Amino acid sequence: MKRHITILMAALLASIGTPFTGFAQTDDDDSQNGFEWSISADVTSNYIWRGYEQGDTGKFFNFNVQPCVSVGYKGLYLELWNTTAFNGSYNEFDITLGYSIAGFDLSVSDYYFDYDCRYFRNYKASHSLNATLSYTFERFPLTLTWATALVADDYYESGRRAYSSYVEASYTHSFDNLFDVTATVGASPYTAPYWCLDREGEVLQGFNFTNLELGIGREFEAGCVTIPVSVKYIYNPAIHRNYGVLSVGVAFGN
Repeated sequence: MKRHITILMAALLASIGTPFTGFAQTDDDDSQNGFEWSISADVTSNYIWRGYEQGDTGKFFNFNVQPCVSVGYKGLYLELWNTTAFNGSYNEFDITLGYSIAGFDLSVSDYYFDYDCRYFRNYKASHSLNATLSYTFERFPLTLTWATALVADDYYESGRRAYSSYVEASYTHSFDNLFDVTATVGASPYTAPYWCLDREGEVLQGFNFTNLELGIGREFEAGCVTIPVSVKYIYNPAIHRNYGVLSVGVAFGN
C-alpha cells in the first residue's frame, strides 16, 4: 500500500514542480480532441463516506490528505485516488474506470482499504469491487446515484451474497460568483452488511438514511491552478452522529 501512495504522491509533486508551458500550449488541442486530464490534492479535516467516519477514531479532527490523478478521452476515464490519515488510522487506494455520456456516468471501482494485507494476497479481505451509476439532469442541478458492491466480504447470515447498495440524491445551487451550496441525502435501500452498520458494528436491517449533508464551497483561480475550499455539515441518522468537515485543495487540469 505504501508503494502505491509513494508513486501517486511522486507523480503529483513532479507535476507541481514542472512548468506547465507544454500543457498550456496543448490544452485547446486536447479539449478539441476529447482528451482530458487533472491532478489534484485535498487536505480534509476528516474522511466521511456515506455518513460514516472511516478512521473510526470518534474524534472531530482526523486530518487526511487525498491526492488524485485522472485522465480521460471522449467520455472514457481512469482515476487513481488515495486518502491517508495523518495519524495512520486509515488508508485507502481506489482505481476507477468509467464512462460519461449525456448526463449518465457508469463506473467500476476497486477499493483497497486494508493496508495490513498485501495488495492482491487476499482480495476479499483487502478489496471490494463496486459499480456506480449516476445521472445529472441537464436543466436542473440534481444528481441521482446508485452504487452496488459486486465483489466484497458482503454476505447475509444465510451465506447469500448481499450486493450491498447505496442510493443518493444531491442538489447544487450556485450563487453567481460567490459560492455553491450542495444538499445531499443518502441511504441504504435494503440491508447492506458491507457498509451499513450501527455503533456496535452490527448490521442495520432494511432501509436506513445514513447521510444527510449540507455543504458550501468555492473555487479560487490562481493562474493555471484551482484552489477549491469547502465546509460541510454531515448527520448520520442511523447512528446519530454529527460531523463537520473542512476541505482545502489544489488542482491542475484542462
